[in-house]
Amino acid sequence: MKKKGRGMATIMFGYGYGEGFPDYSHASVELTDDEKILVKTAAADVGQGVLTVITQVAAEVLKVDINKVEVIQGDTHKTKNSGSTSATRQTTFSGNAVKMASEDLLGKIYHYASVEFNSNYPELGIKDGTVFLNENPDKKISIWELKKLVEKKGENLKGEATYFPPTYAPNPENGQSDLLYVAYTFMTQIIDVEVDTNTGVVEVKDVYTALDCGKAINPINVEGQIEGGTAQGIGMALMEETVIKEGITLNPNMTGYLVPTSLDVPKFHSVLVENGDSIGPFGAKGIGEPTTIAASPAIADAIYNAIGVRFYELPITPEKIIAALKEKENCD
Repeated sequence: MKKKGRGMATIMFGYGYGEGFPDYSHASVELTDDEKILVKTAAADVGQGVLTVITQVAAEVLKVDINKVEVIQGDTHKTKNSGSTSATRQTTFSGNAVKMASEDLLGKIYHYASVEFNSNYPELGIKDGTVFLNENPDKKISIWELKKLVEKKGENLKGEATYFPPTYAPNPENGQSDLLYVAYTFMTQIIDVEVDTNTGVVEVKDVYTALDCGKAINPINVEGQIEGGTAQGIGMALMEETVIKEGITLNPNMTGYLVPTSLDVPKFHSVLVENGDSIGPFGAKGIGEPTTIAASPAIADAIYNAIGVRFYELPITPEKIIAALKEKENCD
């Protein structure tokens, strides 16, 4: 017999290293001779899409087409420290560093353009790589032409910034702190499951997610992160387990250590909540790890709703479910 159940979990997650650890990211932005915007950052993209986010941030600030932006990453000869790709921190830390560096460059563009036009900054506009006078748009100069004029003066058009927000260690007596983490992400998931009481197999059918992401700089990437993170959470809830006996790992390969496949991925229904109240670029929040956390408690809650048995240890395997159902039957 298959029994249906629904569970819910809500999480909050403080991201960045926090707790007073010196956490920062450095970036620089400059114009190139082949009419590109070159962003230099050591932020590592391990598939989460930070390079896409950084590219979008620079293009938005400098008002250029996204195809005009190129990124150099992870080269110790060309980039400075951007911190690790961990702790759900790159969108906020490197995203802010690139935004600040782009704003630094934008300010210099306005300064040198106002000198060329014999005008003041408020009288200027910028679009598609061209600076122009608001009252006379025909009076204009491309930012790359401006770069050449600036360089003839022995100066340069480059922007540089370090994002370094302070956090504070918790009080050892009460665990409290004025600012333990730079910001917090919130998420609620409702998950529907179907439990086969003959085999103990749990099938995750539908996942409904409301994620407070602050600002979705790339909504498709955010939805992809929800789906990937939740798939990891399903593995944690139902199958992933390292078996160790007397110091020896008994399932050291993928034959014995099970992870979700495409056949285990449910239907997703996601809502992105954009409060824009974060310190991240344009109000964005870090969402990497938070998208993994809620799945396990929501699935455990859904299994309880389906068969009336509460599990407190993961993974909730078919063997554990069959054993629990037999114990429940004997007690009844």
